[in-house]
Amino acid sequence: MSNTVYQIQKRRDIKAKRLRREGFIPGVIYGAEEEYVHSIPVEIEEPVLLKLLKENTKTSIIPIEGLDKGFNVIVKEVQLDHLTGKVQHIDMQVIKKGEIITVAIPVEIIGEEVLQPKLMIFQLETSEIELRGPAEDLPEKFVVDVSEFEFNDTVLISELEVPETMEVLDDLDSLVGIVISSLAEEEEEEEEDIDEEEISAEVEVITEAEEEEEEE
Repeated sequence: MSNTVYQIQKRRDIKAKRLRREGFIPGVIYGAEEEYVHSIPVEIEEPVLLKLLKENTKTSIIPIEGLDKGFNVIVKEVQLDHLTGKVQHIDMQVIKKGEIITVAIPVEIIGEEVLQPKLMIFQLETSEIELRGPAEDLPEKFVVDVSEFEFNDTVLISELEVPETMEVLDDLDSLVGIVISSLAEEEEEEEEDIDEEEISAEVEVITEAEEEEEEE
């Protein structure tokens, strides 16, 4: 859980564009607690929200104050402007102690730099693992250290360290990732480039043929 308590407030009855111009980001809070069964519109100062997003992951339990009482939330969705990349809206879910929730936990790979001199890379097949269990026991991420891996070494979901209180909803035999040759990936990229060139050439030939027919 984050050690920082973040301030929010109930949203004023003004349009979202004006709210953003004044330096606030609109959002909603919902959850299992009686007063939050239906979503409540809120607003949060942009610097506070950016700090919140920088200091936490989507599985972090985040302390919030500023409404009728303090409570904990997790971030469920962040909407960004597709042109500027700025945050436009945020959805947060209220979490009670002991509440059972389902969350996708990200996988982080470390030690890849050790593989590079050996002309190897770790190919990630599963970037998130879905877990279900008490909110306070959620891991923020799964860290996989591949620094001592060799060619063709693999990691399965069943090999990850999962808290005993959590249930893994994904297939335990699914592949998290595998060490492959970096040369193989380069060859695949070259083949893709060649295919694109062939397609371009075919398009040009077809276009030229069509133009000749039109001239006739």
